Amino acid sequence: MTQFRRELVLTGTKSELPRISRFVEEACDGANVDSAARFDLQMAVDEACCNVFEHAYGGSAGELDLRFETRGRDVVITLHDHGRAFNPEGVPPPDTTSPLEERPVGGLGLHLMRKLMDKVFFAFSPERGNTLVMEKHKVVPGGPKRGSSEGRSAKPSK
Repeated sequence: MTQFRRELVLTGTKSELPRISRFVEEACDGANVDSAARFDLQMAVDEACCNVFEHAYGGSAGELDLRFETRGRDVVITLHDHGRAFNPEGVPPPDTTSPLEERPVGGLGLHLMRKLMDKVFFAFSPERGNTLVMEKHKVVPGGPKRGSSEGRSAKPSK
């Protein structure tokens, strides 16, 4: 059962990352997420969105639907795009043993998401697009704060 839900739909590029970060911060406030988990949620969403803008849309503007919701004490974040299909099985694990100066630039986004979140799930369909679901367990001590934006959407008017 969903207790708190916010959604942000936008069309943009990496220039939207500050807006996305504010959205996650405000959702964490509204859902009363433990302070210790907020960095992990922010970083995972930032990495995921960077990957969508860079790889799914190739740096061009593209639509992104970002949903933040709580289910019991868990936070579930869903990203949906209509860019190029993404298969996480095709991404080799990063080399974390070599000295930093010898490592290639990039390639840590998926690794970080998996390390920061408790569950990461990808689904892709040529008809429906790409969906990423990330879960962080046991980070909501109670229900949403009084006066939160539960049930309200942050979708812009068109």
